[in-house]
Amino acid sequence: MLISAYADEWIAAYYYTLTAYAIRGHVSEEISEHFLKEAEEEIEKHARMIADRLQDFNIDPPRDFRKLWEISGCKYPEIPEDPHDIDAWIIVAIKAEECAIKSYRDLYAYTHGRDPVTEELAEDIIRDEVRHRTNLFNLLSKDGVRRLTGV
Repeated sequence: MLISAYADEWIAAYYYTLTAYAIRGHVSEEISEHFLKEAEEEIEKHARMIADRLQDFNIDPPRDFRKLWEISGCKYPEIPEDPHDIDAWIIVAIKAEECAIKSYRDLYAYTHGRDPVTEELAEDIIRDEVRHRTNLFNLLSKDGVRRLTGV
């Protein structure tokens, strides 16, 4: 579970960086900055915390980036074609955050009462991922909210 979570963080960081440079439009600069900050947190905080925990178990992260894709439990859905459809890019990121939240909740449940260090790590990252999802939701236009929620 930890190694998959590590992979998820790298995949998310890649797609957040891609999004930051791919989107276009009148608010794209502000949105790009947001995605770059998110990408940095995924690597500098989450992936690092998980890598440190893996080392506690004498496990090295995968050496081949392709392996990260294979073991990731939160692969991105279809990437939007239109760089001007910023809501579509944000919706994809929200869905990825929801996958991450579920994965970390599963990790928390699995480690609860067995491994307090990993349990706390999962709890900390869940808080961050929920904040990420909320921040992304707040970037959506009214139409984007309707597209995401169906309401």
